[in-house]
Amino acid sequence: MRVKLSEDSPVVSIAEQISEVIIAGFLWLISCIPIITIGPASAALYYTIVKVVRKKHSTVTIAFWHSFKENLKQGIGITLFYLVYAVILLFYVNVVAKSGMFERTPYLFVASGMVLASPFAVTVPYIFSVLSRFRMSIVGQFQYALHMSVKYFPITILLILLLGAAGIICYLFPLFMAIVPGVYAWVSSFLVEKILQKYMKQARKTEDGAWYYD
Repeated sequence: MRVKLSEDSPVVSIAEQISEVIIAGFLWLISCIPIITIGPASAALYYTIVKVVRKKHSTVTIAFWHSFKENLKQGIGITLFYLVYAVILLFYVNVVAKSGMFERTPYLFVASGMVLASPFAVTVPYIFSVLSRFRMSIVGQFQYALHMSVKYFPITILLILLLGAAGIICYLFPLFMAIVPGVYAWVSSFLVEKILQKYMKQARKTEDGAWYYD
């Protein structure tokens, strides 16, 4: 005797969410091919995971491309900023390595490197979710991301560790690159959403840039 699963059954719901996460991650991977579009693609991924997978609004493809187009210009600007920042950090490491400074004062090198890299590291877990949620200048988005990273520092550390783990998995198992980004966005959203909701209460009084307030 065959058992027919209801569309509202937990098994169907979980399978649907898994497929949506995978599709969203695949769309993110395709959108990142030009490199400079990593920003809008990441904002679109977070937007889709929260709005579709968790909130059950719209569909994956419609939500993803809507957010991607809406945040394309600012997302590219943010991506270029991070790329330039990364080049500067690599240049610093290269100069230090060639000068022999690391052998003489390794602790100074590590400390200075952490100071230089900290603005990059602590804002990355927040900036693209902020981009997906609020309409404001790029400077304002960085201010929000930096403020969140400092105010909720323990969560920031956890998000950095999750992001690092995701990067390592993708490096060791390249075939997972179409799956891991969506999973990371889904897991991180449970941490980031609690923070964003607090800022949305403030934004509601001063702007109409949030894409939902529920």
